[in-house]
Amino acid sequence: MKICILTPRFPFPENGGDVLRINNVARYLKAQGHSLCLVSFAPPKPDLSKAAKLYDSIYCVTFSKVRAYFFSLIYYLIGKPMQCGYYHSATFMRVLQEVIEKEHPDKYVAHLLRMTPYLEQLGLQQQSIVEMTDALSKTYALAEHAKGGGLMQWIYKLEQLRIQQYEIWVTKAFPKVVLVSQRDIDYLQALCPLSRSLVFKTNGVKSLPECPTMYDPNKICFVGNMRTLQNQDAVLRFVKQVFPLILQQQPNAVFHIIGSEPPPKIKALASEHVVVTGFVEDIQTAIQDSCVMVAMVSIAAGIQNKVLAAMGCGTPVVLTSLIAQAIPELKNAEHAIVADTVDEITAAILCLMKNPDKRNAIGQAGYNLVKQHYTWESKLQDYDK
Repeated sequence: MKICILTPRFPFPENGGDVLRINNVARYLKAQGHSLCLVSFAPPKPDLSKAAKLYDSIYCVTFSKVRAYFFSLIYYLIGKPMQCGYYHSATFMRVLQEVIEKEHPDKYVAHLLRMTPYLEQLGLQQQSIVEMTDALSKTYALAEHAKGGGLMQWIYKLEQLRIQQYEIWVTKAFPKVVLVSQRDIDYLQALCPLSRSLVFKTNGVKSLPECPTMYDPNKICFVGNMRTLQNQDAVLRFVKQVFPLILQQQPNAVFHIIGSEPPPKIKALASEHVVVTGFVEDIQTAIQDSCVMVAMVSIAAGIQNKVLAAMGCGTPVVLTSLIAQAIPELKNAEHAIVADTVDEITAAILCLMKNPDKRNAIGQAGYNLVKQHYTWESKLQDYDK
C-alpha cells in the first residue's frame, strides 16, 4: 500500500519530539511493507539524504513566514484556528494534488491537526489517519498559568476554544485519530461522546544497549525543543526558583539546557553554571552522563519524549505529576521521582546528587521500564489497521 504523509515541518534533522514521532511512525509503516510518500513544508535547502533512506518519494514546499503570518491573521479574522492559517498554502495544495495524480496514494496520514485542512478540502477524510498526537486545546488551557510566555502565551489563550472546536470536528469527520496519551483520549471523548475514531498509540524510545553506570555527579539536564512555550516555561522556572537552592548545597552543579532553537531569553541564561547547548546531533550522548534530568513541566499534553529518552539512557528523572500520569507503569521513587513544588523538586534533585546508590537504582529501574514497555515497535503495533 502507498501511504502519503503530510508534515508541517521537514522531519530531518530529528531535533524535536514531533519529528521523532512521525519518523518512527514512518519506520513502522515501512517495516510493514508500505511505500511512503512525504509531502512536507521545508526550509529552502533541506538535507534530503537522510530522508531519502526512509521515504520512497519526497515533495517539499518552501515555508514562508510572511505568508504564514498573513494567513494567520486571515484565519483569526474569520474565526478559524490560527495555526491552520499559519500552514495554509496554495502551493502546498497544488503540490499535493500533483502527488495524488502522479503517485496515486492509497491512504494518507496528516501529521498534527494543522495538516488536516488539506485532506478536508480534497474530501479525503475516509482514506486518512490524523496523527493528532496531543489534545492541543488541553495544552492551551494550561498555558494561561505560564509566566513570561509573551506573544505565544497570548496566542495559546486566544486559540484554545477554536482548537477545541476543530478537534471535535476532526474526531467526527475522520475514521482514525491517533493520540499518545489515554488522558487526552478521555478528554476528547468527553467532548465528543459518540466518536469512535480515537486511538491510543503512545510514544516509544530507542534505549541504550546497556544502562550506563558512569556519570557526572554535578550535571543536571533538561531536554526539549526550546521554541515551545512549555519547555521555555519549565526551564525559566527551574533556573529562577529551584537551581539557586541547589547551588547553595551543591556549588559545583551545572545545568545543561539541551534542545534546538533556544530564543534570546533562554540563551541569556548561559553562565558559569548554566550551559545552553542548542541543537545536538545525538540526544542520548548529551543525556547519558547526567546525574539527573529534571522535567519541571506544568504545561503539557500527552507523553513526554524527554522523559522516555532520559530513562532509556539510565538517567533518573525528576518530573511533575502532570506528565508522570502519561506513564501508567511508572512508580514514584522507584522508576523516577514525582515532585511538583519547588521544595519537593529541590529535595529530590539533591537526594539523587548526594546518594549515588539511590541515583543508580532509580536510573536502572527507569531503564528497565522503558526497555520492557516502551519500544516503538510495540507501541505502534497495528497503526495501519
